[in-house]
Amino acid sequence: MPRALLISYIDKDSFFHKLNPVTKLVITISVIILIFITKSFIHNLIIFIFIIPFAYYSKLTKQVFMPIKYLFIIFVILFVIQGLFYPFRETVLIQLPYGFAIWTEGLIYASMISSRLLVMLVYGYLFVLTTHPGDLVSALRKLRLPYIFGYIVLATLQIIPRVQSQMATIIEAQKSRGLETKGSIVKRLRAYTPLLGPLFMGSVQNAIERATALEARAFSAKCEKTSYRETIIMKKDKVIMVLTIICLIIFGVTSWLL
Repeated sequence: MPRALLISYIDKDSFFHKLNPVTKLVITISVIILIFITKSFIHNLIIFIFIIPFAYYSKLTKQVFMPIKYLFIIFVILFVIQGLFYPFRETVLIQLPYGFAIWTEGLIYASMISSRLLVMLVYGYLFVLTTHPGDLVSALRKLRLPYIFGYIVLATLQIIPRVQSQMATIIEAQKSRGLETKGSIVKRLRAYTPLLGPLFMGSVQNAIERATALEARAFSAKCEKTSYRETIIMKKDKVIMVLTIICLIIFGVTSWLL
């Protein structure tokens, strides 16, 4: 059987799941804005810690933090490159042979970038896991946004799960025919490279089928569209959005003053 999807909505009965998608979108955007206006990676780590109660009350603690392991190699590359070759270096932290050195400013800059990536990943992932794509499109329509914009958002959220599911199906089919996917990196590359062709052709075929299905449902017709899923902005959503914006202002101003 194909492996579980990496990015997809998980249905749970939690407070965060029941919030309006617009409310969760405001929280996510506010967090992203905040990590780019703060001056220190320490502040970003504090913001990261706040995801723990959100994940706990969403009943998705393990799922939210699972993708962090995929950032590890990126963090290593960032620290190596910035630590050795940061252009605005001034202070040597560790002197290395052959004229190389690890620079303090480079490590600080790498810490800043890494902390931003970390926060964007976990908050964005929590948003995707707790928000049904249909609810998100319906909520965006309530904001009078174009219907095609909602579809673009929906398609973007679904493209990675679809590709991963298709890739997993192809791998399982080839394994049943004797494909060996274990061993050295070179051996794995030789095994997986031929699978790119079927994956590409399958993606093109899925795109054609989706376009045909959309036209059959009068997607491009100039008329009022209806939605199977309806969303309502309740009083608690308004309160949370106001509190989020207030916290954004307070935390942002505080980070610049300290």
